[in-house]
Amino acid sequence: MEDNYAMIAVNDAALVAMTYATLPYMHEESEIYELCSLSSFQPVPYINVYGATKAFVLSFSRALNKELCQRKIHVMAVCPGWVKTEFFDHAVYQDEKVITYYNRFYTPEQVIKRAVRDMSKRKDVSVCGAPTRFQVFLVKHLPTSFVLNTWCRQQKKPTR
Repeated sequence: MEDNYAMIAVNDAALVAMTYATLPYMHEESEIYELCSLSSFQPVPYINVYGATKAFVLSFSRALNKELCQRKIHVMAVCPGWVKTEFFDHAVYQDEKVITYYNRFYTPEQVIKRAVRDMSKRKDVSVCGAPTRFQVFLVKHLPTSFVLNTWCRQQKKPTR
């Protein structure tokens, strides 16, 4: 539970605190990039708290973007797919690696380049890579049970 609370504290509580702490100092045309994840679009078994924290960030960012439009401050959720970071060192459940399947990686530079381009277009969400955008499309339109079972099969986890 301690790890779960720590993840919520960092991914959600700290993000909200930092965002609201800086808002009084922002002027028109300011931009806020909130770090999300591809996991924010779907439930993710075995890293469910992580996925839920990122779903919170996506919802928070989109709603805040709407709230701040009168102040001409733009908020965008950056939702990359697989980016090689220390995340993979922490994706462990009961001393077992949770994530074992990776279909593609993006570099931090690719994610940033895409995010800056999407911000210039005033998008509220940035997803790096056409295959990743296609995956987002699919998880929005396929039955949740299918998405959950596919994730589990990819990660070699039981579906029942």
